[in-house]
Amino acid sequence: MKAPAKNIFFWIPPVLLVLLVFGGFLFIQGKLAFAVGESKNLVAPTISISPDIYYPLDEILYIEGRVKPDSTIEIQFQKQGARPLKFVSKSDANGEWVLAEKVPLEAGDWEVRVRALEGKDKVSAWSNPRVFKVIVSGIVIGGINIKFAALSFLIVILIITGIALTLYFSWRVRRLQSTIMAKEIREAHEVTHEGFLGLRKELSEELRILETSGRVLSPEELAKKGHLIEELEKLEKNMEREIRDIEEKM
Repeated sequence: MKAPAKNIFFWIPPVLLVLLVFGGFLFIQGKLAFAVGESKNLVAPTISISPDIYYPLDEILYIEGRVKPDSTIEIQFQKQGARPLKFVSKSDANGEWVLAEKVPLEAGDWEVRVRALEGKDKVSAWSNPRVFKVIVSGIVIGGINIKFAALSFLIVILIITGIALTLYFSWRVRRLQSTIMAKEIREAHEVTHEGFLGLRKELSEELRILETSGRVLSPEELAKKGHLIEELEKLEKNMEREIRDIEEKM
């Protein structure tokens, strides 16, 4: 009866040794599997500082966050209807990452997210988005930023200059027209005066011929002669007065 008991105690140490070795192997395998799983599931970065309003023509876009030390992160800006913009940054030994650049974003509400990169295939999940408003306060012409206030001032100056030039040239045109009109009126006055002078001479010459012919003029003819001369002088005076009135109105 004592022999079997002795055999049982003989096998206990080898069995315990096998169990210890197998348990240690399973423990090491679990640790390795956990480490591999942890490396595959990268921790998503966080965004701690981002602007509420960003003026792309006036300032630098500053965003800050945290991630695993010495990590590469991808920063993505997206807006509905616009092409997403992506930037790459690295965290320092304390796990802090920063983006400080002049980013050319169009006006509207933009969303920024970040994720960690490791190698070519391993990426973390995206961080929670941060939304900020972009306000464009000007335009870019030939690489030069022009503010809307300066542009408005320039437009006002151009409008005032255009009005001043229009008034100046209108004045010059009116002055030229007045000069031309005055010249034409003066010439008309001279022509009229010469015409009436010629008519007076011709009439006087005809009357002189009648008087020298020996023919005695009747009272009616003498009355017509006086009336004709009087009407001619009156017509000449009226013409001169009308010309003077036109000159005064100019």
